[in-house]
Parts: sequence; C-alpha cells; structure tokens
Amino acid sequence: MIWLTWRQFRAQTWFAAAWTGLLCVVLVFFGFQIADLYNGSGAADCVTDCETVIGNFRQQIASGVIPGAVSLATAVMYLTPALIGAFWGAPLVARELEAGTHLLAWNQSVTRTRWLTTKLAFIGGTAVAVMAALSLAGQWFARYIDSVQMDRIQPVVFGSRGIVPVAYAIFALAVGVAAGVLIRRTVPAMAVTLTVYTTAIVVMPVWIRAHLLPLTTTVRPLDTENLYGLMLNTTTADIRVLGNEDVPGAWIVGNETVTPAGLRFAGPANLQYCDGGASGRCVDWLATLNLRQSLTYQPAEHFWPLQIVESGIFVGLAAVLAGICLYQVRRRLA
Repeated sequence: MIWLTWRQFRAQTWFAAAWTGLLCVVLVFFGFQIADLYNGSGAADCVTDCETVIGNFRQQIASGVIPGAVSLATAVMYLTPALIGAFWGAPLVARELEAGTHLLAWNQSVTRTRWLTTKLAFIGGTAVAVMAALSLAGQWFARYIDSVQMDRIQPVVFGSRGIVPVAYAIFALAVGVAAGVLIRRTVPAMAVTLTVYTTAIVVMPVWIRAHLLPLTTTVRPLDTENLYGLMLNTTTADIRVLGNEDVPGAWIVGNETVTPAGLRFAGPANLQYCDGGASGRCVDWLATLNLRQSLTYQPAEHFWPLQIVESGIFVGLAAVLAGICLYQVRRRLA
C-alpha cells in the first residue's frame, strides 16, 4: 500500500521537494545578506550606544530588497499550507469518487481503513517535512531581524515562525480531505478548503490567540511626555489619550488611559487648554490629572507556550476531521 501511495503521489512529492528546495535556497541567500549587514553594523558585539547601532541596522534592512524578502518569507508560510490542503487534501478521496475508481480500490484485500490511513500518513508526513524545512529556513533567515525588531509574537509574524506553520499544514490537509469526502467533487472541495483555512488563520489571531494564555496587565503613571496618540472632539469635549506602548517584545492587546480611581478616561477635556488638539498646553493640563496607563498584553516569553497551545488546537481539529473521514469512508460511502 505504501508503494502504491508513492506511485500515485510521486509527482506531487517531487514538486514539493523542488518547491521547498527553491524557497530554502532563496531564504538562505537573503539570510546571509542580512547576517552580513548585522555583523557589519556592529550590533553583534555592541557594548556602548547600542540603540544607535541597532537603529542603523534597522534602517539598512528597511531598504533595498530585504523588505520584499521578508514579506515573501511570511507569505510562503501562510500560502504553502493552503496549497497543501487544496491540491493534496481535497483530491485525495474526491478524485476517486468522481472517477469511480473507489469501487475498485475499496474492494481489494486492503481495507478501506488501511487505504485511507496509509495515504493520510504518507501525505501528512510529506506535508510536515515540507513545512518543517521551510519553517527552519525562515527562522534562520529572520533570526537577526527578530532579535532587533522583537516582534515575533505579533499576530502576522507569529503565524510564520516556530511550529505553528506545521500545524497549519496538518489542519489544511485534514480540511481538504474532509471536504473531498463530504462534497465528493474535487473543485468545490478545493474552494471550501481554501475558505475554511483562510477563515481559521484569520479568526485565530483576531479573537482567540490572545486568550489562550493569561494576559498580563500593567498599570503605571501616564507619561505625558511620550504619548502615542491624542484625539479630541471639540464639539462634545470627548478626549482619548493613548500612552506609548513601550513593552519590549510584547503583543499589546489593550491600551487604555484611566483615572486614579481606575475608570476609563474619556474627558471632558478642558477646552481652555485643549482647543488646539495635541498642543503643549493640553498636554500640560493632562499632566495635572494624575492619569494612569493600563496595558494588557501577552509578554515576549509567552511565544513558545502560545505556539504549543495553538499548534495543539489545530492538530486536534485535524485529528477530529481525520476521524470523520475514516467514519465516512468505512460506513457511509458505497
């Protein structure tokens, strides 16, 4: 059965190897360029005035082809699982049902359960290998950027680092197979796979990920000399003040300005001082109110725990979908 699976899947396997190899070469090529810039900037052995040195390195990687390479690396980590689900998962059973070859394949000495589990194991193992290789290459490529930007826990970057891309691929593959089993048509199953996968990776960071681990809340005096934003409605005297979000490496989920009593501050503004918006007189007036800044965030050290929890969720969902597929193949499909 393994040999038969290889024979049926060898074209996809060779394409995956070529795709992975090409992308890894590109990432390694740009990774060496970034490493040269990092070492040449002096950031590697910086002792004094490190902020200036790191700032110069940030300016260097913000120009030329490096930003495009970073965007490419991030896009690849999200796109590859979608391709795996749509082009490997969706046709796996749906193609057999459309062509009618399942009647022959499922009436041999190999049971339906073994037939499907062997294919899932082989293709799933290939998907894991592809994403693991890309993830390792991507992390090596971005290691110096991550060390200075300190943003790998941010929503978009988070999904392209660590073990989460591997879990995305497993989930996308399971979605594709389940869609093919239930819909029994390859092209509609591919469309459903892309829709479900896209929805899942959008919903997770927007509504779920921040709450997978307990959030950290810090309340501190509002630094009026370093405000992030100040918005004033001169008609209603409503005012919104945002302090600077200077928690290194953290993912800020909430940033509110509160009164000494702990209530959200929304004014009213004293228009005698604030009629000009974010003028110096308005900032001086705010400083007299003893306001506080309440920050809610996931700290940088939660990166790997969040990776493990989120990966577990997607792998668990994939296991449930695989169970549904096995049940359908064994009990429901003729």
